[in-house]
Amino acid sequence: MVKMSTFDTLTVVKRSGQRTNFQGEKIALAIQKAFHSLDIPYKDEDVNKVYSKVLKKIEKEYQDRKTINIENIQDLIEEVLKENNFQDVYLTFKTYREHRNASRSAFVMKQQHKFLKAIERLGLNNIDDNLKESSNSFLLQFGETISTEFAKAYLLDTKTVRSQDAGIFYLHSLETVPLGMIASCDVDILELMSLDTNFAKELNNINETTIFLNRIKLYLDNLSKEIYQSISLINFDLVIEKIILKDFKAVLKEYLTIYLDSSFLNSYIKINNIDNINSFDITPTYFEIKQNTPLYLTFERLIKSAYNKTISNLTNSLQQFFKSIDFNTAINFGTNQEVSDLILKAIVNNKKIEYYYKGTMTSEIANYMLKYNNLYFINKNSSFNKAFKDDINYGFNATRVIEDNTTIDKKICGGKGNISCISINIVRIALKSKNNDNDYRLFYQELEQVLKQAKDALLERFELQVNKTILHFPTLYQLGSWHDGEKLKEKDRLRKLLKHGTLAFHIVGLEEAIYTLTDKKDEEDTYTLAKDILKFMKKKIDTFSEQNNLNFVLTAYQDDIIETEFKKQDAAIFGKIKDVTNKDKYSNGIDLSIDTLKQATLQKYLLGGTSLDIICKNEKQLLEKYQYLKDSDVGCFRVN
Repeated sequence: MVKMSTFDTLTVVKRSGQRTNFQGEKIALAIQKAFHSLDIPYKDEDVNKVYSKVLKKIEKEYQDRKTINIENIQDLIEEVLKENNFQDVYLTFKTYREHRNASRSAFVMKQQHKFLKAIERLGLNNIDDNLKESSNSFLLQFGETISTEFAKAYLLDTKTVRSQDAGIFYLHSLETVPLGMIASCDVDILELMSLDTNFAKELNNINETTIFLNRIKLYLDNLSKEIYQSISLINFDLVIEKIILKDFKAVLKEYLTIYLDSSFLNSYIKINNIDNINSFDITPTYFEIKQNTPLYLTFERLIKSAYNKTISNLTNSLQQFFKSIDFNTAINFGTNQEVSDLILKAIVNNKKIEYYYKGTMTSEIANYMLKYNNLYFINKNSSFNKAFKDDINYGFNATRVIEDNTTIDKKICGGKGNISCISINIVRIALKSKNNDNDYRLFYQELEQVLKQAKDALLERFELQVNKTILHFPTLYQLGSWHDGEKLKEKDRLRKLLKHGTLAFHIVGLEEAIYTLTDKKDEEDTYTLAKDILKFMKKKIDTFSEQNNLNFVLTAYQDDIIETEFKKQDAAIFGKIKDVTNKDKYSNGIDLSIDTLKQATLQKYLLGGTSLDIICKNEKQLLEKYQYLKDSDVGCFRVN
């Protein structure tokens, strides 16, 4: 790599005449985009090779000059591409420049020019080729790209857009910014059923599990159109407990009525008090039938048959319900053990659904976890979970929306969610601030600046979100999915509701950042530095919460797309670095090459949620490891 210090005094002159400091990474990312636009695969080192040679040419040709025009930089990129036989990339880059020049003459305003990029990036000149794959998918891509570029050109601050494009951070789902959509919602079905709404009345009038779950599925389908990331159903076992008891009573009444009618006993035995049953654990004495009589034995058999029928219907209905989920959804359960056991039996392998169990660890649970890697265990006794007891719930990707700094009267969970999320490329910060003295001060200074800028981006988006009304999101607010949403009037803004949700900082590449800073893989050093970085970030984020009276949180989860893109961008700029940019993608969150128990202790810094992946071969091994994880204060884990 060419040392960047030779470019400290070089100024870039834009087409508008504006002058700015030389930023080499912009050149690398422009080259990467040209390579990425091709259908054929390319190597990260090819991008860095071209980038390095462009820098050498600039250093040689402009060493005695103070300025360089943007057009001259692009000329040099074309020159290097041709010299190194990247003819297809050269033609792509050259054609793109020609389109840019044509659009500038047609659109004078900067915003119009930027917005036009959205159309050109889709390659509308080759629309017939694009349509060969799928008309609907192309139309969706077209709409998402237009919406994204509109947000970048008109709605978001220039600094935010620059950092986003440069791969410093990633503000999730930019295409939803103009719509004011939020990321997720934790839904409390029982609370919805207690409200004075038509939807609540409809749910309360349903007596059959299958019909109830079908109605919930329709509700989830509608809700998924108003948020962009995920839905969480909290205390799902308590919801099922309520509907299954109603189902049981309906089946039991049907069975007993048929028997009494056929036996001409309906005039002697009354079963109206079935409606008052509040448990499955009933005997014929409930109907004032004496024990050890033929009638008692008959009723006992009918009660058992009704129960078995109800359980069979529930299992089949739950399996169909779980199979039908096609939006990222988390199912929380474990308070009612009997119902939770039935939910466990109905689990299906569906990538769109995750199950979070918060009951007691047993041999049976261990075997289910070994079988399904989408089944997570919540340790509700961990230091950062136990304050919420049975109310603790996790969302998709093991996110938590619990803490609330905005009010004394705190609603623990349900009826709120994650408003938006921004991913921080920790590796880029480490690569830019690395020195030979193992002095991390520059790293922490740079990290603090990135966190502040990311916070501003989240606040900027928050203002767009709170300026919408309930009319934009009828299922989310008017039905009461978000707590107190049904109380708002049509023109009321959403600030007083959304402030109870979270604004999340998502960590990417912590392990690679530590390798960059330390140049070694000592486990204790890795653990200590990881803990220090997380403590630093949490402290800064807590300060943001206090200053803005909002809920900023730190979180970590797997996102292959972001982890891969950050790695590719850094490889384009810094080249292939062992154990850092030579990987397929960066690691997620606290996924470190250290002892599992040490990783578990790091979870307390991520109050926005995270999960620990562990490896176990059998039930015995899992039960033994669980005891150690519990002692290490693990909050959530799964077997992967």
